[in-house]
Amino acid sequence: MRMDQVGRAATVILYRHHQEGHTVFMTQRPVHTQSFPGYWVFPGGKEHPEDEVIATSVRQDPDLDLVVEQQQFQKAMSHDFIALMGRLPSLETRPPFKRLEWKTLMVTALRELWEETGIAYTCPQLTPGDRLAIQQALLEGRSLLHLMDRYHFELEADKLTAIGRITTPDLGAKIRRFDTAFFMVPAPDQEFLINAAEIQATRWLTPKKALEQDQSTLAIPTRYILMELENTRWGEFVS
Repeated sequence: MRMDQVGRAATVILYRHHQEGHTVFMTQRPVHTQSFPGYWVFPGGKEHPEDEVIATSVRQDPDLDLVVEQQQFQKAMSHDFIALMGRLPSLETRPPFKRLEWKTLMVTALRELWEETGIAYTCPQLTPGDRLAIQQALLEGRSLLHLMDRYHFELEADKLTAIGRITTPDLGAKIRRFDTAFFMVPAPDQEFLINAAEIQATRWLTPKKALEQDQSTLAIPTRYILMELENTRWGEFVS
């Protein structure tokens, strides 16, 4: 992807109930990575061409509760953009995602979550050994579609809720831009199989506590999502 192009990506917000309230799963990027080294982020990554092929076979559609919106994002974070670049970025409007596009990015979200954490939403559920074997195969560049056929499973999407999308504003020629879909999903009862090449550390935090950590390690979109989760909208996302 050229720097002047806008790619597509998906982010997954794993959550669980805790005595302090809902907590979300965050990962720290390794300090040696080229993009956002040392930052705390949610699992996710860019769309692969095969994701759309898989999406056509996924039976369920993600629930849509679209409360994360571009204009509100840029308005809420205007001070951050001015501090970062000395001006407000221009507001771009993009056509709404179609049904297949949401399903494709849902596949992207599930695949990236599996690659990074070993957490898999499948039917039937897989053994830990199979989850690990598939995770390693994905990291080696193997086709998820072929792995689904070999291990006889489908992706389970009925627990995901799409909460919106954010496009990276034009912050300069060196900043890669993505139109990113955000999904929320309750954490399953599975052991995490963390990919150390992509994740340096992990934390379960309430949105409030996540926002209280070093702000320099939170990208503007991540901070915005945490702010939304901290305010009254949180109850709209989860049951």
